[in-house]
Amino acid sequence: MVRQQRAELTRARLIASAAELFDRNGFIGTNIDDISRAAGVTKGALYFHFPAKSDIVAAVQEPGRDLLRRAAAASAGAASGVQAMIDLSQLVAGWLRDEAAVRASFRVARECAEQGRPFIDFFLEWQNILHRLASRAAAAGELAEGVAVDGAVTVVLALCMGIEMLWASAMSRDKVARTLAESWAMILPGLTGRAAIGGLDLTGSTARIAPPD
Repeated sequence: MVRQQRAELTRARLIASAAELFDRNGFIGTNIDDISRAAGVTKGALYFHFPAKSDIVAAVQEPGRDLLRRAAAASAGAASGVQAMIDLSQLVAGWLRDEAAVRASFRVARECAEQGRPFIDFFLEWQNILHRLASRAAAAGELAEGVAVDGAVTVVLALCMGIEMLWASAMSRDKVARTLAESWAMILPGLTGRAAIGGLDLTGSTARIAPPD
């Protein structure tokens, strides 16, 4: 049991260290030596848990994917599919501030998306959740006539990826949530076909869908 606990702690340290390094230096700019040194373990211990560098990428993205899954489960109580998409986008923006694993997931996707999985695992999880929420919004008549579910998902993903780029470039980090809310105010009329957006909380009803501790 002690050995198992030690192994679990070592694995957790490796994942946390890799997330910080991928966030700071990117996948290409981070090597195995960097990760093992930051985690305070030998390279042999690292390879025991992660035979390949890409295996670490998959593990680094799992905490962010878990956040997405728990937030999606909680979003079942949101007033509407559109509100749930807004809520999720604001949660993701908040995770950029608080979660190195989420920042690392964005960066490896930006740098290595052409290699497919595992570099885009977080992105694919997010896309699938948004697709379910947009489908729910469409079924409830919330989307404007002619707005396809895939189109709605693309717009939301593009919006949030743009916000992440602002974050990564250190621009407007102190007002990410406000910038995102202002951006939602601009796109919602086209998305919903309504000039007025009353009843929607553009800053995100995060208390309603925040993942549990």
